[in-house]
Amino acid sequence: MLHIPDRCPPLTEPASKVCFTALLCAITFSAASGAMADELQKPPQTPSLYVEAGYTDHRNPATRTRTVGLRIPLEYSFWQGRIRTNLDMYLSDWDSTATPPARHHNAQLGVVPMFRYRFADGHSPWFVEGGIGLSYLTATHHTPTNYFGSRWNFSDHLGVGLNFGAQQQHEIALYAKHVSNAGLRKPNPGETFVQIRYAHRF
Repeated sequence: MLHIPDRCPPLTEPASKVCFTALLCAITFSAASGAMADELQKPPQTPSLYVEAGYTDHRNPATRTRTVGLRIPLEYSFWQGRIRTNLDMYLSDWDSTATPPARHHNAQLGVVPMFRYRFADGHSPWFVEGGIGLSYLTATHHTPTNYFGSRWNFSDHLGVGLNFGAQQQHEIALYAKHVSNAGLRKPNPGETFVQIRYAHRF
């Protein structure tokens, strides 16, 4: 089980910069993986289970997240199979250090359709992906400056990752996730997380 320390170190860069840097690394490595494209097979489209852990791109108060999820592959693909679609369904625990009346723990339920692009004509173990979905918080969440005006929110996910293993059944990825209601209800401070995911395809 993933362990998150009691005191989360602050990020030295905003979440968007962290994932942008990771994206550049993936593009760099994709050049090397492209040379092996003829030897690699596209990972099978089968369901997978995943766990994630991360925290917000700010502190005072900070919010840690722990997530379990199920990914279901969809039949839709684009650009000759380079882009494939999946549906993520997940349950997250938000552990906040905010003072009362803020809740210490808050559960988030989410459903997000994801679009995944693989390098090397779809054969590379490296990928980038993104998606926008819906999520529901079981209680009001407090940020350093305000509180969420709605329990229903949009969830924007952007990630970069790598498959490995004999059948490419293992996966590790880095994600930036933004949760807000897009200004449909005030206040809407939003929250951005950086998370690490491990997934296993079965």
